[in-house]
Amino acid sequence: MPSIEWNTVATAGATAVFVTLAVEYLAKPALEARKEWILEDARLRRDLATAIMNLTLSASMLLIDIPADAPAEVKQALREERRRHYERMSTAINALHDDAGRYARAYKGAKREAVFLYLNCVKGVVLSPRTRHRQAEMVHSLAVPMVTILEGTLAHPIRFQDARSKLAELVADTEVSVDPPPVDTSSGTRLPAGGHRT
Repeated sequence: MPSIEWNTVATAGATAVFVTLAVEYLAKPALEARKEWILEDARLRRDLATAIMNLTLSASMLLIDIPADAPAEVKQALREERRRHYERMSTAINALHDDAGRYARAYKGAKREAVFLYLNCVKGVVLSPRTRHRQAEMVHSLAVPMVTILEGTLAHPIRFQDARSKLAELVADTEVSVDPPPVDTSSGTRLPAGGHRT
């Protein structure tokens, strides 16, 4: 009857205990931290895409024309709704820009560059002296290429590159200097674009 190699058994047992402890106290915390990091990045990516869609909805409300033949109450309600959506859009843009680093961290390479480019651009748009209608047009136009970039995959490289080019083109358009409306010298008030009183 063969004898048992107790040294081998002891060594195997000690190795099993060591591996278990190493996994439990060294590898497992690192894996848990990585898992949390991945989940946080996924949440940030979802939040940014949702925020861009919400900005687009608010911009769309600002682009709605008030019918000339609408009752006064309807016109007033629409004006109030547009004012509310402009404030909502501005507040959301400020919040996104303040957290630009967190959102950009969730992406790499070209997508990270696009996030910074987009967030800096929309912040500049709402700070500019453009009319609210023009600001809304710009925010609205930036949404499609930006979401296309964020949702882009290697399976559609041409669409991804086209969206990057379109975003860069739209951002360049926003960087054209905008002159503030002229001032009526008789009253000191700003005139609408075109320089005439309405």
